[in-house]
Amino acid sequence: MLGTPFNLTEGAALLSLIGRLTGYTPRWFTYFIGDAHVYENHLDMLNEQLKREPFPMPKLVISDRVPEFAKTGVYQPEWLELIEPSDFSLDGYQHHAPMTAPMAV
Repeated sequence: MLGTPFNLTEGAALLSLIGRLTGYTPRWFTYFIGDAHVYENHLDMLNEQLKREPFPMPKLVISDRVPEFAKTGVYQPEWLELIEPSDFSLDGYQHHAPMTAPMAV
């Protein structure tokens, strides 16, 4: 509930970046959860989150600064070390009001 959305986003962004640098089109991102758990003090927040209607999916945009193999024909793996957070943005991103989870102890 807390970490999985971030893990999924990071994995999908990396897959998209590798696709851009290599010229391959990502088709599937598979995510396996080895230990899915919810702490008792997060149940109310989880139930609230499950009631929310999802917004339309945003589109991941990678900066034009990052070379695109399909356009250049040049494979530049060194770009994996040159990527900055500002090279990524989400077009059409919407979110619900934030929820804060208490620390599970």
